[in-house]
Amino acid sequence: MSWRHQDPATLADAAVSSVALVADPFAQSAAPGFWAWSRDAHRAVKDAVLAVPDEHVRTLAATVGKDPADIEACRRLTVLLTDRLAQAGDEPETERLAALVREAETCSRLRMQTGTERPAGLGAPDAAQILRTCKPAARPTGPVDAALVIPFRERGEEGERTRNLAAVLHALNDQSHPRDRYRVVVVEADSRPRWESLYGPWCDTYLFAENAGPFNYSWTINAGVVHGARPAELICVLEADILVDRGFVERAVERFRVPGTQAHWPFEDMLYLDAASSHQAVTERCLEQLPAVDRDALRGVFLRRTPGACVWLRENLFTRIGGYDERFTAGWGGADNDFTWRADLHGGLDRHRDRMVHLHHARATDWFDAEGAGAGAYETFPWCTWPPDSEIGDLTKFRSRQPR
Repeated sequence: MSWRHQDPATLADAAVSSVALVADPFAQSAAPGFWAWSRDAHRAVKDAVLAVPDEHVRTLAATVGKDPADIEACRRLTVLLTDRLAQAGDEPETERLAALVREAETCSRLRMQTGTERPAGLGAPDAAQILRTCKPAARPTGPVDAALVIPFRERGEEGERTRNLAAVLHALNDQSHPRDRYRVVVVEADSRPRWESLYGPWCDTYLFAENAGPFNYSWTINAGVVHGARPAELICVLEADILVDRGFVERAVERFRVPGTQAHWPFEDMLYLDAASSHQAVTERCLEQLPAVDRDALRGVFLRRTPGACVWLRENLFTRIGGYDERFTAGWGGADNDFTWRADLHGGLDRHRDRMVHLHHARATDWFDAEGAGAGAYETFPWCTWPPDSEIGDLTKFRSRQPR
């Protein structure tokens, strides 16, 4: 049928993606739900690749299965499979492989990107190293076009999460939009403010939201909007691991000049980088101060049409729908789906194609894991039944809780 992928190179790339996905715990953990829903299809593709009657194909597939980050093996396997698919004719094993690849492409929201060879000797910059070259925050006191709210918690030692927030702040202070026309708000939700001395100088507002219990992503965002972002006309909810390019704010503000525009995602597919590519991206964008990272050169897994990571909307739309649903009481996941469904219903959410990346960190607990309800909580949670019965973002909401 005409809607199916027929190009041999496209089919081969998708086949290698499946082989790598099956072998890569990092890629699977980027979105455990997406992986669980499509893993059987990806495993079927992997098995079909190993059944191709070509010893070189099978050997390279086994190599990728042992080390999915072997960029050269992935590239060579893609070339061999492209030739095989282009010349297969009626060979049943190759025809079956093509059919299984098409099936996986119609049921999966995950796709690996192999990337290119990594620069030699690339280390992992820490937060202090990144912030040494960061431009200062403007701390505007007058009207601004937009406010960006970043929810954050890290109770451990400095590591990937603290590095990521430093890189995000570095990128947000290096924008083509006038720096005094937007505000950056970091909201730390914890039993005490652990990181204000590190990040406070590099954002316009550092808000401490006391909560000794499980991390409440929704409430943290609401507190940031209510107590840090208003009265900005435009609100951006940006997670603390999304590394943006220099034109990020300017493009977003311009998009709202179109009559009737109320909200948008700036991206379609988000590339979740592995650890080494995250080092590379932070080095390029922050230490080398490039306007954007070379996304095609980076290795990671695409999450297709993910609802989280970054969303822009008018503040009056945020207020009309009551902000994020604070009943998502722990961890990550679910709240973005609920919020964006409501925002789309009331205001309409556009999609754009900014080339955005997510920096690597250890996976946090999803809200249904933390509550002990399991993935079935998605089926029983009362989606889209917010608004609240009290003021959103109440900073006293969790103060009676004892630290863990």
